[in-house]
Amino acid sequence: MAAIPDHRVIVFLQENKTTDFYFPTLAEWGAEVANNGRLLSAAPNFDQPHDRNAWVHYAMGDYPALAAQVDNDTVIPFYSWLAKQFTFSDHHFGSGSNSTPGHMLAVGGQMPTLKNPPFVGPHPVWDIPSIFTVAESGHVSWAAFPDQGGYPTKFYKSLSTTPGSANVYPPKDFIPMAKAGELPRVCVVWSPAGYDEHPPHVSDPSYATRGQDLVWQRVQAVIDGGGWQNTTFIITWDDWGGYADSVPTPAIETVPDALHPGGFAVIGGSRIPLIIFGGMVEQGIDPEWHSHASIPKTIVDLLGLPPFGVPRVDHAPSLAHRVRPTLSRPAPPEFGSTIVQPTPPAPPPVKVAPAPWPEPLGVTLHALVTLDGSTLPAPRDGIVHPNPPRAPKPL
Repeated sequence: MAAIPDHRVIVFLQENKTTDFYFPTLAEWGAEVANNGRLLSAAPNFDQPHDRNAWVHYAMGDYPALAAQVDNDTVIPFYSWLAKQFTFSDHHFGSGSNSTPGHMLAVGGQMPTLKNPPFVGPHPVWDIPSIFTVAESGHVSWAAFPDQGGYPTKFYKSLSTTPGSANVYPPKDFIPMAKAGELPRVCVVWSPAGYDEHPPHVSDPSYATRGQDLVWQRVQAVIDGGGWQNTTFIITWDDWGGYADSVPTPAIETVPDALHPGGFAVIGGSRIPLIIFGGMVEQGIDPEWHSHASIPKTIVDLLGLPPFGVPRVDHAPSLAHRVRPTLSRPAPPEFGSTIVQPTPPAPPPVKVAPAPWPEPLGVTLHALVTLDGSTLPAPRDGIVHPNPPRAPKPL
C-alpha cells in the first residue's frame, strides 16, 4: 500500500500474556481462541516461569504452563472493546523466551540475546538497527518512551548515545506531549513498573487493570490532542508469561541447546495478542500468522520508510492492509467511563485458519545485522536444562 501522508504510529508494549489467557471472549467474534468457561475475575497474582528453559519444556510437552484465562470483559474492558471494534490478530506470536528477546524483536526484528540481561547495573549495549534508526534514515520524526530505568532502549547504542538519546523520554512525558499535539510520527511506548501488566512480586490483584488503564489514559491524551484520526495504534505484549495457549505456532527459526543439538524452535514462540486500532483501522479478525517482526514492518509500510535491512522484518507479513485512509472510525470511550461491550455477532463468525507460513521453516537463527558492520552471531545464551521447571503455582 502507499504511505499515508502525515500519519503517526504508536506502539504500546506491555508484558506477559498469551492469546488464550487474555482474550477468551474473542471466540464469540470469530477469533481462534479457547474459552474454558472458568474465567477469572482478576489476573493471577504471581509470576510464572517463562524463560527459554520453561518455554522449550512447554513446547516439548513436559511442562504444563498455567492453563488460566481471565474474563477480558471484566479485567481489561478497554482492551476487550478495542479488540472487538477494530482489528484483533489471533495468530500473532513472539519468541520462545522471555522479556528482552520479545521487546527487541518487536522494536528491531532481531534478538541479540535469549535471556534477560541485568535490569540494573552494567548491561550489554548492541549497535543494531531499530525502527527508530530506520525512521531517522527516512527523515521521519520519532520518540521512544522506555520504562523508569530506560528498559529496553538502553540496550541499543543508537538510543543510549547522542544524538539518538535526545529522542528518548521518561514515561511521564507521553501524556503531556500527546495532549499538546507534540508527539512525533513514530512512538514506541513502554510502561513503568506496576503499570506494565507484569505479574507482581508482592500481592497486587489489580495490576492488569491498572496497566490497561494507563494505556487508556495515554490513548485519551492522543485523542485530546487531536490525534485520533491520523494515528494508528498497536498494542501487544512482550512474551508468553508462562501461560498456556491452545494453538501451536510455526517453527520458523531454531537454535541448538543441550537437549536439541540440531536446533529447537525459537521463532515462533507462543501466540501473543495484538490489537491494531485507530481512526482508519477496520473491524475484524486478522487470521494470518505474524511475528513481532511484523510490527516494524507495518510501521515501514504505513509511513513509507526505507527498507529495514533486516530480512526478518523486510520479508515479514504486514498489518498495514488493516488501515484504510477512506475510513473515519469513532474514537473509543472516554477514559474513566463505563465501557459497554458490543453485542457479539449472531451466529458467531466462522473461524478462519491462517495460510501456511510463506517462508521456509526450521531455519537456523541467523547472525544479526549491525549498524557498524561488525559480526554479531546469533544468540546461544538461552540455557535449556534437562529437567523442566517446577510446575506452575496453582490458582
